[in-house]
Amino acid sequence: MTRKQAAAFWESASDHAKREIRDFTLFKESGGKILRNPDLNRESKVKLIETAGNMNLVTPDRLVSGTYVTDSDPGGCILSRKTADSLFGSCQATGEQVALGKKTYLVRGIVDLDSQLCMIQGGKEKTYDCIRVEAPGIPLSVVRQRLAGMIMEEKGWISECDLYLGIGRILLYLPLWLLLFPTVGRIRKRLPEMFRFLAPVAGFAGVCALLLISLHFSDDYVPSAWSDFSFWTQLFKDKWTAFLSLLNHPLYAADSRMLGSLAGILGTTIVNIMIVFKILRFEIEKKLT
Repeated sequence: MTRKQAAAFWESASDHAKREIRDFTLFKESGGKILRNPDLNRESKVKLIETAGNMNLVTPDRLVSGTYVTDSDPGGCILSRKTADSLFGSCQATGEQVALGKKTYLVRGIVDLDSQLCMIQGGKEKTYDCIRVEAPGIPLSVVRQRLAGMIMEEKGWISECDLYLGIGRILLYLPLWLLLFPTVGRIRKRLPEMFRFLAPVAGFAGVCALLLISLHFSDDYVPSAWSDFSFWTQLFKDKWTAFLSLLNHPLYAADSRMLGSLAGILGTTIVNIMIVFKILRFEIEKKLT
């Protein structure tokens, strides 16, 4: 689609769509572009990302200096740290000039990425083959309904944020699950006998609280009937395939960051569990001695 088509859709979108979808941007990627610093006679082969809209959705929260390029600034560009260092020998390249083909661009900002990357705002009549949507808390199925008429149904959709966010929360609160049961047991022993019935109640409340704060998946990951075992089998197969694909070949910068955050949470969880086991082991040895 083109920038004009996206603008026309947004003008005629329903109030529900505008309320649920905070923002979206169109973009396309092309590799092997030569970006040059004519002053220092340096060049670098980069991945070029042309956008139509908010660049922050393509590289979320990665800006370390300067500003993102807006629609009204066709002569500005964004470079990754690695590209700025290759062309200027420093990440302090805001305000410098680079050449891409026959066009010259002013560096407006730097993003924290290790890959060779340059981002610009694309032309008004250029077609874009990707869209990234910001709709926090809204299931993918609802987003597709809201964007109906703008995107053809046969196009591919990827919505792994809900899945990885849910997995991350489960991992993050896993140590609390391990601590819940010994904590309830200790509370039960310290309560007078006539009030010990409160221990199972506290345990049940703890389980409900942990489920409430850790299990946050969208409707797309919940079957219409819990007895639909084929749903779970197919869901696991599809998501495992998508996970391995993103792991080996991250599609976009946001995917790399999402997977990196998940890995960080996994590492933190392992450390926390080890600490919990150490504490429990110490308590057991203390009682035995």
